Amino acid sequence: MQFQKVVGLERIKKHLIQQVKESKVPHAQLFVNRPGAGGLPLALAFAQYLVCQNPNDNDSCGVCSSCNKAQKLIHPDIHMTYPVIRKEGAKSPPVSSDFALQWRTQMIKNPYISEYEWLQSINSESKQGNITREEASQIIQSLNMKSFENGYKIQIIWMAENLAEVGNALLKTIEEPPNNSVIILVAENQEALLSTIISRTQILQIPDLKESSIAEELIKEFQLDQTTANDFAYIANGNYRRAQQLATGELEGFGEDLKNWMIYCMRGPSTDLLKWTEARHAKGREYLKKFFDYTIQIFRETLFPIILLLLNS
Repeated sequence: MQFQKVVGLERIKKHLIQQVKESKVPHAQLFVNRPGAGGLPLALAFAQYLVCQNPNDNDSCGVCSSCNKAQKLIHPDIHMTYPVIRKEGAKSPPVSSDFALQWRTQMIKNPYISEYEWLQSINSESKQGNITREEASQIIQSLNMKSFENGYKIQIIWMAENLAEVGNALLKTIEEPPNNSVIILVAENQEALLSTIISRTQILQIPDLKESSIAEELIKEFQLDQTTANDFAYIANGNYRRAQQLATGELEGFGEDLKNWMIYCMRGPSTDLLKWTEARHAKGREYLKKFFDYTIQIFRETLFPIILLLLNS
């Protein structure tokens, strides 16, 4: 993935490119971003820039053999770790490589997908994804191997908060990785990471996307008119994935759930409310997290302005 495909974040892109120009690439970085701000796409673009054979002042070339492999997510020196689940009937704990084909398919399709969407794509149902100790062992092993193309060896760990206590196994590798190794952790909840991991990384705080950047990208991707793009960008509140979902109507299901929930609540305790609650609970924790995130956003855009108006009147 090239930097030009990453929505907005121009200052951050220039910062990362400058690291390479000055040969001051940190051996371990922690990209902290809110959902939909582009931490993973940025990490993918940075990895491609590091392995590119002909990088320029603004981006990787996009056409060399290294770029072609990076864009297809098959570069032998770029390793990916992400939350996974145990496959049905599997006897050993899962590792990321068990889902490599699904991962490549999803990332090429849309690198802005959420953790919930990723887990749904591998049929997690209501299961929680995690990063196992066996995965940590594979990370250490891959970084200690010789580079296939005599350049950087890069390890990207997406949703690094899923490491939990397993992160202890990576402390030495993060602090003193093998030569020419770069570890990029991408997280949405810095507080969920071990403090010992945080202290061993250089933290890069990724800001929410500007409304203008989101609107511009929506026009290019979905051929929206300027007014509609601006409206969606405003509602998205810095989250490009949410903006995409607004543009494609993917959030309509949440809207219907919210409408019914509010109707049943206003009616008071009833069998309808109980059935609604049980049905939503059956969809699992991750669905509920996304539903309440959507609900909070709707309340922010509708109820809160009304309350402020009343308070100021």
